[in-house]
Amino acid sequence: MAADPPTGAGHGLVLVRRAPAPVTRWLRRGLVSVTVAPLGPWTGITLADDRAHSAAPYDVGLEVLAARPTPGRARPSIGLFDVHGRAAITVHPRGLRSEHQWVVWEPRRGVVDTPDLPRLRLPVLLSAAGADGRVREEALAEVLRSGHGTPIDLLVTVLGLLGLPGKELLLRGDCPGATDVEPSSRGVLAFDRLVAEESSHREETERLGGGGRR
Repeated sequence: MAADPPTGAGHGLVLVRRAPAPVTRWLRRGLVSVTVAPLGPWTGITLADDRAHSAAPYDVGLEVLAARPTPGRARPSIGLFDVHGRAAITVHPRGLRSEHQWVVWEPRRGVVDTPDLPRLRLPVLLSAAGADGRVREEALAEVLRSGHGTPIDLLVTVLGLLGLPGKELLLRGDCPGATDVEPSSRGVLAFDRLVAEESSHREETERLGGGGRR
């Protein structure tokens, strides 16, 4: 994963601008069990299990779901996550070289600095939601500046303000038309093998480097 989003069990929703069938094929190449639902022009995705199928430390379901890049044809995608007392909103905009962008919010503080994560600009979020020209940027900024309520309160407010679907999926993990999707065991094994090989290579490099200094 390119970045370190907040980790832990909680609520999460990803909205992808693609039909459920191709989204399901993409999710089967992932690491987590998810619930998928058609939501008009969007496909909604949430966790079916808090733990990913991959080995630790990449077994935190919300972390894996939040950090996974969206395929180009399925962008823009919008993620909303309630985890460890914080809310995180992400957007993966259109464009081959576009970055996964983040804004993180805490109760009583509002938006907090996250130097290790590319910062989500509000016009990008409004554009991804199809709300530019309909929702004022200042109205969205005011919601994010406020520290009132809980992370889930903030996420539900943002969904409503932007006119996005998926509230049931975010809150309950289910909604009409929802189905569960399991990741391919072959893909999970390949990921675990790659992580183990990279870890072994790093340890070997550090061991040889340490020996050279002596």
